[in-house]
Amino acid sequence: MNFSQESNANKDKEVLLLVERLQQGDAAALAALYDLYAGRVHAILLRAVEPGLAEELLQDAFMALWQKAGLYDSTRGSFNAWFFTLVRHRLYDALPRYQKLRVENSLLAPGVGEKASELPGPEDQILTLFRDSEIQEALKALPTDQREVIIRTFFGGLTQRELAEQLDVPITTIKGRSRLALQRLRQILAKGEFGKVL
Repeated sequence: MNFSQESNANKDKEVLLLVERLQQGDAAALAALYDLYAGRVHAILLRAVEPGLAEELLQDAFMALWQKAGLYDSTRGSFNAWFFTLVRHRLYDALPRYQKLRVENSLLAPGVGEKASELPGPEDQILTLFRDSEIQEALKALPTDQREVIIRTFFGGLTQRELAEQLDVPITTIKGRSRLALQRLRQILAKGEFGKVL
């Protein structure tokens, strides 16, 4: 084992000890985990949404960690993977609400056209939530049917069954498109920090 591997092993052990303390209700352990992870989580969130929401979601993620720490099982995977999945879910849950606020605010802005045709469509509205051009381009690179599934389910708040009913296609079609789209997004974003938690 080289120095780097030994250092990583020690860090993983430190994290697991903190998680065990957190599961016992130790608030100091939560503070220590915040110090270890907050910078990275905030950076990921800032690549996805505007600073105000990123800060709100950062606090929300650690509140969720405090409440759900007992659900983490080290025998089923790393804490990193588990925690960043928790962060991702907080982000996805917030996007429909955030989208609605952005649309409402844009409609109140002076100079907005009165014709419905002048307003952006749902996909365009959701794509504008992402500040990072790499993420926008990755979503735009998907075939139209795959992009629609990802945007309307992961970010638009619909279940796959609801989308299948809206589009009048079998749910197996929606599931297949979603699987292909996620595989493609992972390939496109493999080198990006956000891609590691998608």
